[in-house]
Amino acid sequence: GGVNMKKVLAILMAVAMTLSLAACGKKAETSQPSAPSESTTPAKPAETPSAETSFPKDNITMIIPQGLGGGSDLIARTIASEMEKVLGVSVICKNVEGGSTSIGLQELADSKADGYTIAMTMTNLSTLSTLGYSELTRDDFTSLGAVNFDAACIMIRTDEDRFTDLNSLVEYSKAHPGELNWGTGAAGGMWHLAILNIFNAAGISGNVVPNSGGGTSVGLALANGDIDVAVFSPVDCMAQIDANQIVPIASMTEERMEALPDVPTAKESGYDVVTMSTRGYLAPKGTPADVVAILEDAIKQAVESDTYQNFIASQQSNVFYLNGADYYDFMTGEVDTYVPLLQQAGLAKK
Repeated sequence: GGVNMKKVLAILMAVAMTLSLAACGKKAETSQPSAPSESTTPAKPAETPSAETSFPKDNITMIIPQGLGGGSDLIARTIASEMEKVLGVSVICKNVEGGSTSIGLQELADSKADGYTIAMTMTNLSTLSTLGYSELTRDDFTSLGAVNFDAACIMIRTDEDRFTDLNSLVEYSKAHPGELNWGTGAAGGMWHLAILNIFNAAGISGNVVPNSGGGTSVGLALANGDIDVAVFSPVDCMAQIDANQIVPIASMTEERMEALPDVPTAKESGYDVVTMSTRGYLAPKGTPADVVAILEDAIKQAVESDTYQNFIASQQSNVFYLNGADYYDFMTGEVDTYVPLLQQAGLAKK
């Protein structure tokens, strides 16, 4: 499944880029006079009978399966405020954290399938059953679309003299097997899997040091010399990057990141490893198709908005739009990629 996933990723990235370019030409349809009661009908040809397009008549609840103030929370709230402009109702954010997103997603699965409850989801969903958090999978929901990705970056100290780029880091690791401490986030999390990805691709080993304190803690641990290498999303370590204490040497993306144009991809050094943590939206399984179409369109318009595009750029993160069907396929690819890594690392509970 590895090769297919890479093909799928390459195609999806191309699609995502085309969509973000097309975004500029899409503004006209959204600039309707601000009469909420009128603008609830989607700006589409009447493919859905008018009797059913009364959705939404009421406020929508958006479950965010992680805590206040983190990247997911801020991105979800930006999407929610843009969706409000399209739908003409309030989108009320509700943080339900815990269980590696499974507590919030379980609440969504138990909600009425009427479109009035939706939830943000992350790549975590692909690993929940393998890690033993929950039996939930993508098939328990209706996919509404992807909105964003954060990418794993390999980072070292600015004053590191044993290696300066990915190739010299790999050479050093081969000469000193198992010696380097590679710091990351939670055990079994996305950035832990990113390390396993690079170990496999480069044929190297090291000592993985998980840290449950998030990117800021990992950035500090690297700056302080507690670890030798960090693999994390740069958005979470910007304080140490801006202070010139640590430096990203490779991004595990298909193309160089817009926020870090000088940082080569791992691919450019000959290691075809792509590890991204994606965010998107789900509705309960069985939500009516016409309601799904209205929600899907509102999410698309939110992603295309200047407010969202500028916010994501300011967060050193990445816009990544897929429609519901394409996002479902993408989530399938995530399972194919990450579950074998968890099994290899001995982290699979089943």
